[in-house]
Amino acid sequence: MVKDLKIEYHLIHKQEFDDTHRQVFAEMLKRQGKVQGDLMSKVDRCKMICIARVNDNPAAIGAIKQKTNSDFTVEKAGVPELAKEFDWELGYLYTNKEHGGRGIASVISKTLIDNLGKENLMASTEISANPATVRILEKNGFRLFGKPWKSEIHDNFLGLYLKFK
Repeated sequence: MVKDLKIEYHLIHKQEFDDTHRQVFAEMLKRQGKVQGDLMSKVDRCKMICIARVNDNPAAIGAIKQKTNSDFTVEKAGVPELAKEFDWELGYLYTNKEHGGRGIASVISKTLIDNLGKENLMASTEISANPATVRILEKNGFRLFGKPWKSEIHDNFLGLYLKFK
């Protein structure tokens, strides 16, 4: 029998970030294993973050962060002319494995997109290795632009997904 799950979503804006948010975010990014650098400082690149808790324990994260300029370059997606049209990126999406498949990342994504408002938004993700994220992006109006490129962190190919206002 599955015990009742209480899922809560906490949207936190930049001016409200504190060390507890940074610690939770860094721990989740560490579990994800696909972000490099000082994980504690990653939250400070964000306009807003969303932390989902299942039965009061952190289960998933996502953010609207400053765009990754290099994803547009000729060496990556090959659409540098589009970079100037974007300021923000939907990113840092991660759900603990034991809570996958419950739609948590989908709710986080929609919450962040809705709270950003009418702005162009980019995202990059692994194309074949992360089909759930690709579905979430496409469901929210993102489309693949440019060419896929090989990640510098792992062996998967990434794609640039863009959503125009």
